[in-house]
Amino acid sequence: MAEQIEGCRRAKEAGLRLSVTAILGLAGAERSLAHAGATGAALTAIDPEFIGVLTLMLTPGTAMYQKVAEGRLRLPDSIGMLRELREMVAHTDVSDCVFRSNHASNYLPIGGRLPQEKAAMLATLDRVLAAPQEAQLRPEGWRLL
Repeated sequence: MAEQIEGCRRAKEAGLRLSVTAILGLAGAERSLAHAGATGAALTAIDPEFIGVLTLMLTPGTAMYQKVAEGRLRLPDSIGMLRELREMVAHTDVSDCVFRSNHASNYLPIGGRLPQEKAAMLATLDRVLAAPQEAQLRPEGWRLL
């Protein structure tokens, strides 16, 4: 992670605007919240102008697909992915950034400007996590890319 942060720091010093993508689910269910906190810390250190969040989609034949198929890795379910997203947003403190989690892979599209709309995004996620049965999450079939 340190190499990515340093590379982004150098890019910013060179005058480039940064767009960073984060992927929910990469660490599996057991390390989901730790992954979210570490990702938020990295995003804070990078301080990009744009953050896009995707939800992991497995492709048959890949190493990650094999790990899941063999039971060596268990992915978070849809609510687990939203918990991870909430934790990531909570741990991201940037100066001025467009944040989007509205890709087709995501269960719940959210977005806004950080830090200005951080509280509103967290409130939305908290509402969904408090009553997931009432949330209108994207069905699995709609997430196929």
